[in-house]
Amino acid sequence: MSKGLDEMQVQRKNKIGNQAFLILMYLLLLDAGLYGFGFRWISYPANIMIILTICSGIYVVRLITGSAFVGPTTDKRKPLLRVFLTVLFSVLVASTIIVLLKVASFSNNSQIDDMSAPILFNAAAIALIIAVITGVIKNIQNKDDSE
Repeated sequence: MSKGLDEMQVQRKNKIGNQAFLILMYLLLLDAGLYGFGFRWISYPANIMIILTICSGIYVVRLITGSAFVGPTTDKRKPLLRVFLTVLFSVLVASTIIVLLKVASFSNNSQIDDMSAPILFNAAAIALIIAVITGVIKNIQNKDDSE
């Protein structure tokens, strides 16, 4: 078994990375253009962090679903329990976000500005969680390669 990604996975990873960068660039340009026209959906630092978090999340999810995140393995087991727990966790996080947004019920801009700090904190926390999960997956890959 080779250590790292094979050629097809590297090409797929590069393609997904280029597309994620273009999405990031276009979303930032769209945000700057809307800001120039007077539309402010969230104050300055929070809007950039949300856009970066969304784009990095899309990138990681596409890498994992495109099988370009870890190298090839010879083991063909199907982790049904792991997939079920991941889906359950995703549904819980999504429903929690929906409930929090409904409870907040933004009615004016001052409420949105007051939410900038928690949004920045949550975006940073999500980024750290993604980094930890990435590290765990790399450690699992390295452990499998050494056996």
